[in-house]
Parts: sequence; structure tokens; C-alpha cells
Amino acid sequence: MSVSADMVNEFNNHFHGLETKVNDCGKKYNEAVDNINDWRFLLGPAMLLIKPAMDEIREHLAKVRQLVQTALAHHTPVVSLIVQSFNWVEKVQGPVNGLSQRKTDLTIQWKGDAAEKYQIKRDEQNEAIKAYSTKSDSVSKWLMDIAMYNIQYMTKLAEIATNFLGELVAVAIEAATVVEIPFAVDKLAGAIGQLVTGVLNNMVGIVERFVAAMAKVRDIMSLMTDTALPDKAWPQAIEG
Repeated sequence: MSVSADMVNEFNNHFHGLETKVNDCGKKYNEAVDNINDWRFLLGPAMLLIKPAMDEIREHLAKVRQLVQTALAHHTPVVSLIVQSFNWVEKVQGPVNGLSQRKTDLTIQWKGDAAEKYQIKRDEQNEAIKAYSTKSDSVSKWLMDIAMYNIQYMTKLAEIATNFLGELVAVAIEAATVVEIPFAVDKLAGAIGQLVTGVLNNMVGIVERFVAAMAKVRDIMSLMTDTALPDKAWPQAIEG
């Protein structure tokens, strides 16, 4: 299996079951609401505290669901970034490097105007090959940076979905008694609030680095400006 395939598999692993976990979170939340409603008359005034806390949990869940849906919609383009990053190394840089022309006994012994003209063109094309190789590496690194930030983002997204579900399961409001419900809701609201806020703050840093990488598109465009590539094209051995 190629390195690019390994990375794609790693990325896909973060997606595996992500939507299911979010749906499970929604199911656990609804079960909790149903149990609270069953006890609402006995809970009495406590509902004034329980309802805002449950609304806050629902809002956090909605944020996570929206993030997951957006990530799922952009899954294929990220996979393409990974594949193309390796293609620039494996299918561009490597083959182009193989075109480099070396001096041979024949070219050393060859004399005259034709020999001099050949050597000039050979040196020009060798310089172009070096330029293509360097630029291919730069493009590959740029694409991989963008892909890696997406993978980091997905890792955090998977973390928040897993931990969100874990908190819902641990508190188990859906099975709590009338006495336990207020304490369980308060505990869950606090835990979910800290969890979502902490991870989302971390994800902001990842997004900022992603935007910085995207801003380097200007640098990628400038790569085509090179004296080794006259008129942004390959130096031709035969002109006219």
C-alpha cells in the first residue's frame, strides 16, 4: 500500500462512525428530555433551572452536528489533496528528475558549433529540470499542509463527538430518578460546556493555520516566475 493510501485510510478512520456518534448523542439527549418530562410535575420549580441547562446542551449538540455535516461535505476534496500532494512527488518530481542529461564521452569529444549549441541547450534544460523539481516539492508540501490541517481538524471533531457521547452515557439522565435529575442535568451541562468550549477553541487555532496555508497561494503562483523557465515554459531545444 502506498504512503498516500495509508494517509487516506487514516483520514477516513476519523470519519468512520462520526455521523453515527452524533446521531447517538441526539438520541441520548431526546431520551433524557423524555425522562425529564415524565417527572416534570414532581420536579416543579426545579424545571426553571433544568430547562435552561438542557437548552444549553441542545445548542452545543447543534454546533457539533453542524460541524460534522460540514466536514462530511468536504471529505472528498481533502482526500484529493492528499492524493495530489503525493502525485506531485511521485508522478512529477521523480520522472522529471530522470530527464536530467549527463555529460558522456561522446559529448566531451564532440566539437564545433553544433556541440556548443547542444551544450547550451542541455544546460538550459538541466536548469529547467532543477526548477521543476524544486517547484514540484513546494507544491506538494503546500497541498500536504492543507490536508494535514484538515486531518487535525477532523481529529478534534472526532474527539468532541466521542467525548460528548461519553458524557451523555456517563450521566444517564434518561435513567435518573426525580431526585437525581437536577443534579445530573447540572453536572452534564457543566461538563458539556467545558468540553465543547475547550475543543472549539483548539479548533480555531487549526483553522487559523489552515487559512495561513491557503494564503500562500500567491507564493505558489509566483513559482512560475523563474529564469530557468522563459515565458513560463520549458526551454525548447529547437526554435523557429
